[in-house]
Amino acid sequence: MPAARSRCLSAFVAIARQDLPLLLRYEASHILGIGGVALLILGFFTDSLFRYGGTMVSVGWTLLGLSFLASLTQTRFVYGQSRSRLIRQLDEARRNIGLDEAILPESLEFLESTAQQWERIEHAVQAHGWREQEELKSRIDAAAHKAMEEIVILECGSTAESGMSDDQAEEYLNQAVTDLRWLADQVDAASSAMTTYPREEFESNGADPSDVLPPFALLYEALERLGQAKKG
Repeated sequence: MPAARSRCLSAFVAIARQDLPLLLRYEASHILGIGGVALLILGFFTDSLFRYGGTMVSVGWTLLGLSFLASLTQTRFVYGQSRSRLIRQLDEARRNIGLDEAILPESLEFLESTAQQWERIEHAVQAHGWREQEELKSRIDAAAHKAMEEIVILECGSTAESGMSDDQAEEYLNQAVTDLRWLADQVDAASSAMTTYPREEFESNGADPSDVLPPFALLYEALERLGQAKKG
């Protein structure tokens, strides 16, 4: 669905679902349905060649039946981790009605402005100067994604998803938003510093520029806050 007021948030939710483990990426009815169709196709084509072809067809029909029952009842059960389920539900809402309609206006405005900081980081590390800093880019991507996911969970979820009381969640949410914005500022500063760094030496060996570029000290501090700084 078109997302007039949730462009960045919608992009993040779609990516967040794709980053879930395969078995947590889909509802139970989807997994059963895919398995049933696969067994039916395999069973029909192998029935005349193997004695188990008929069994696979029977199991396939059974899985399709279970898939239908699951589609009617799955909203009553918690399938997968609560956080993963919330991500799936948000992505389904994005696909079906759009997050503009699924999220309250106040929360939507807050989450979209925060997602713009996440997108700002995503775009910044695609610049030419980051080409030979793959390890650092990976840590920045992971930190930004984790922070944005936490913010979505805390804003849209309940105690079951966040594992925190309301007061704890509010405090953690405010801190996560501040840290994500600060990380975006430091990534921008590091990107600007790269344009004045001695290009030939910098791009030829992929050396860690933190010792020679002061802005990188603040970048690593921002990563440390978000739990993604290099250990050791």
